[in-house]
Amino acid sequence: MKSLPKLGQEEYIKSSQDKETKRWSIGLNRNNPQIMQLKKIDNLRLIYESNLADYLEEKFAETTIILFGSYSRGEDIINSDIDIAIIGRKDKLIDLSSYENILERKININCYDSLKNINKHLKENLFNGILLAGGFEI
Repeated sequence: MKSLPKLGQEEYIKSSQDKETKRWSIGLNRNNPQIMQLKKIDNLRLIYESNLADYLEEKFAETTIILFGSYSRGEDIINSDIDIAIIGRKDKLIDLSSYENILERKININCYDSLKNINKHLKENLFNGILLAGGFEI
């Protein structure tokens, strides 16, 4: 609890104390752009340290693999899943349970033949995601 005032001064966390119960409520300050960038970086670190990126690149060779959605932006919450798009391959069943256990999140893999078959809104989300493998030809 000694660090809380400093973290609050730096606007890394938001904290408040209930007047009746005297219990503290502490949470990440999602309005601080620096915190959101650090969370985004930490999420990406977890993807690589878990070896999920390498596993997907091995299983889906010669495809484009994109991390997208709230997890890629650092906007995820404890119940959020991890969204990954595979472009250049139709559905392929793979077991991600060990990675879901490591990352403590459900992982959704979405496979697409090509960018042509993806609606505009989803395509924008993918282009704003994080490229884990492959690339785009324009």
